[in-house]
Amino acid sequence: MNLDRAKTYGWLALRLLGLFAVGGGVLALGLLGWQWQSSVTVKEIAVTGVHHTPPDTVRHLARVDSGTVMESIDGALVADRVSRYPWVKQAEVTKQRARRTLLVSVSERKPAALVIDARGTPAYYLDRMGYAMPLPDSADYDVPLVRGLGAEYHPVQPVAPSSVRRVLSALPQAEAEPLVSELSVQPDSSVQLLTVPIGQHGTLPVQLGSDALVSKLRRLRAFAEQVLAGEPKKNIGEIDLRFDGQIVTREHPLDG
Repeated sequence: MNLDRAKTYGWLALRLLGLFAVGGGVLALGLLGWQWQSSVTVKEIAVTGVHHTPPDTVRHLARVDSGTVMESIDGALVADRVSRYPWVKQAEVTKQRARRTLLVSVSERKPAALVIDARGTPAYYLDRMGYAMPLPDSADYDVPLVRGLGAEYHPVQPVAPSSVRRVLSALPQAEAEPLVSELSVQPDSSVQLLTVPIGQHGTLPVQLGSDALVSKLRRLRAFAEQVLAGEPKKNIGEIDLRFDGQIVTREHPLDG
C-alpha cells in the first residue's frame, strides 16, 4: 500500500514538474518575443493605393525615419498626417514587424467635378463630398464643370457649399451624370444645371431647387430620353424642376 502511494506521489510530482517546465518555457518564449517586438526598427515605408499622390510625399508626411522603433509608432497619428494631402481620402497604417516594414495603404479621392475659375481656367477637382484636389500633371477626367466657386481651395476641409455637394451626390444615384455639362453656383449658393446638347437642342439650363434632387434628376433624364432626344416640337430654352412632380419648360422665340 505504501509503495503504491509513493508511486502515485512520484507520478504527480513528475507531472507537476513537467507542467512547470512547459509553463516556464512558454513564459520565456513570450518574454523573448516581447523583447524582439519592442526592439524591431523600421527598415522601409511601403506605400500602396496611390495614383495621384507621390509615394515620397506620403513618406514625408508620415514623418517616420528609418531606424525608428516600430513599437513607438502611433499608427493612427501617422494615418492622420498622410490624410492631410488633398488627394488622400483615407490612410491605414500596418506594422509588418517580420519584414521591418511600415505599410501605408492609401485610398484616394475620386473627381466628380472640375472647378473653373473666373478666367475660364481649370482650378481644381472636387469629389462628391466637396473636397478639393489640385490638378494632376497628366490625368484628365470627363466630369461636369463647376463655375461660381472661389479659386482657392482648402486641403482638409470641404470647399463646395452643401448645395453643390448634394447635387454631386445625387447625380450618380439618378444615373444622370452623362446628361450634365456644367453646374453654375448662383450668388445665393443655389445650383443651376446646364445639360449637354440633346438631340437637336443645344445645351439647356435647368432650375433644380434644393430638395428631392434624385427624383428630379431621374425625371430630367426621362424627359431628355423621351422628349428632347426626338424631333423638337417647340424651341425649349429652359427647364424648371422646382415644382413637385412637374417639368416646366420655357420657350425661346425662334430666330428670324
